[in-house]
Amino acid sequence: MLSATNAVKSKSLNLWVVLEAVRIRGPIPRIAISEVTGLSKQATSDLVEELLSLGFVQEEKAGERRVGKPPKPIAVRADGAFTLGFHVDFGMANAVVMNLGGAVLHQEVHPLGSVDVTMVAQTLAAMVPRLLGHGGTGRFLGIGLATPGPFNVPRMSPPRLPGWDGLALQRALAEATSHPVALANDGQCAVTAEARFGVAARQLRDFVYLYIGDGLGTGIMINGAVLAGSRGNAGELGHTIAVPGGHACVCGKKGCLETYVSVEALRQFLAWQEADPVPDLSDPVAADDPVVAEWIEQAVAPLRDGINTLENLFDPETIMIGGNAPAWLIDALIRTVEPLHESIAQHRHRDLPRLMRPDLGADAVARGAATLPILALLNPHYRSAEGTRNEAESES
Repeated sequence: MLSATNAVKSKSLNLWVVLEAVRIRGPIPRIAISEVTGLSKQATSDLVEELLSLGFVQEEKAGERRVGKPPKPIAVRADGAFTLGFHVDFGMANAVVMNLGGAVLHQEVHPLGSVDVTMVAQTLAAMVPRLLGHGGTGRFLGIGLATPGPFNVPRMSPPRLPGWDGLALQRALAEATSHPVALANDGQCAVTAEARFGVAARQLRDFVYLYIGDGLGTGIMINGAVLAGSRGNAGELGHTIAVPGGHACVCGKKGCLETYVSVEALRQFLAWQEADPVPDLSDPVAADDPVVAEWIEQAVAPLRDGINTLENLFDPETIMIGGNAPAWLIDALIRTVEPLHESIAQHRHRDLPRLMRPDLGADAVARGAATLPILALLNPHYRSAEGTRNEAESES
């Protein structure tokens, strides 16, 4: 069924559209905002005034000299607000403080000695007062949290995180800090950050981020919006069966893609092959280890099939391959997976290669997490997805 849009939601969406127009194109006068958004001049002026009152944008001096009063361009007020973003994975928490303009004001990485949700929440909560001190005088919008998924799925945990559920960590962190906490999986946060802050992806509307870490997931951008799914679990490509009857997966199936293409899959392979000495995966020379090279050769066929599935399902402008796997390993997989299977991606007018490296580095997921409180506050589409997650919590 089609659903109607009420006036409150429509206004909130328009507020978000105007803020994004200013962020991407600013400084920009009101008349130009009206032209690029399709809003009337009066509606644009009203929305700009509301953003001014919130402290999210500011008027700047007119740069041109002309007869009469020149229009004042509108720009994002970078110091008007800030957020915290946490990327939590096995053994580590990456934290960033980010202002409204997207600049990282502070970043730090902490080891985590436990996978117990309560203990992890306490560790993160203890960091918050110090991190808030790096945010300046702007309005604090909340905490964004990125963890591996899936969320709220019985007997299905991320690799190396038995019994883990990001929803439980979200609840515990919100309770421990008394601040709002917005949640998304690591692939969704990576694609969010790339779309907002990456050089190439900023120009894209439809692309996929293939995230390689201890597991394997994806962030999917469709028409400029991240696909979250009915329970916030969209993008779990790693749990599609690539080799029927193959390696046992933590989800209970056999042959899941992430048991062949992930850092944990490589660790398991090294253990099975009894590699001696065990290569240091943080060192690029590991690429020359014959056992590692053998694993890469075995991984590319399932990876090639997974890429083919993504291309045929989503028709993306490109697929970016990144993650917190070692850079040399991602580069080796991209290089070795060619030639790709034939797919609908082989159209005649490609502007980009089928596979690309993302522009952002290891802090991409944390920066995407830090964007979530802004989306939760101003973007009604994100709030709808967040509400779906809350429904999932109440059902559990």
